[in-house]
Amino acid sequence: MSERVSRRRFLAHSAAAGVTLAGHRAFADERPMPMRTLGQTKLSVSLVGLGGYQLGRGNNTDAQAAKIADRALDLGINYFDTAPSYGESERRLGLALKRGKKRDRVILATKTQRFDRDGARRELATSLKRLQTDRIDIWQFHALRAREQTEQILGKNGALAAARDALKAGHVRFVGITGHFDPAVFVHALKKFSFDTLLIPLNPIDPHHKSFEASALPFANKKNTGVIAMKVFCSGRLPGDKILSAEHCLRYTLGLAIDTCIVGCQSTKEVEFAAHVARNLKPLTDKERADLRAKTKAHSPALEWYKR
Repeated sequence: MSERVSRRRFLAHSAAAGVTLAGHRAFADERPMPMRTLGQTKLSVSLVGLGGYQLGRGNNTDAQAAKIADRALDLGINYFDTAPSYGESERRLGLALKRGKKRDRVILATKTQRFDRDGARRELATSLKRLQTDRIDIWQFHALRAREQTEQILGKNGALAAARDALKAGHVRFVGITGHFDPAVFVHALKKFSFDTLLIPLNPIDPHHKSFEASALPFANKKNTGVIAMKVFCSGRLPGDKILSAEHCLRYTLGLAIDTCIVGCQSTKEVEFAAHVARNLKPLTDKERADLRAKTKAHSPALEWYKR
């Protein structure tokens, strides 16, 4: 499947998932947002984080993105994730956090897909400018698909050299890796270097094919690498296709050995829903978890376009 086709399908089903999330009633939570320590970083992060992909694309505007960011902060969400490849996301987050001097309330994560030293350094400079900040809390090498990319990053003129320069200068606090194609790539990467964080897909359909839950997650836990979950709804397909509810998807992922999970939100209602589930988390039983996996089995691996 081509990247163009898969991205189009992703957007269509993300919109469907957005309708599913936004359809929930308004929530009046009294419980505080659960906080966890992100691996060995000692950073305290909210159990759910704000994914920035939707902020930069679709029908969002600067004003709407600011409302979403403000509502997330109001509800105790302090982990914000974005990337240069997410359209206007970095710029919009920069504007939102500048208003009211909110930057210090946020653990801010962004990424680079440049794996060479000079390219990564230039992209970091651009990210800092767009985000209107002098530091990135978690800077991640983004969308790893092959072991050779790890070798390039760690090489003499690789992106890790740029990260080390940025760490010394105070422009970056911690360094991580992200991706959703092959869990073996991340086991290999963590064997080669002690990255601070790992951002990977974790959801009820994952265990059936190239499972991150079965391999990359326990390996990261063993190394005390900070684990951030993504693709909680399988790019919107599980609730969008009425296979599982959004709440069951989120509860499944939050029950794993993770530190936080990012949820892409197109509206304040979606932020409220994600925060409500996290703040009032009801752990699933082993049987409930098994039942959710069973319901997704017939759809694997067809729905997981990001593993192809």
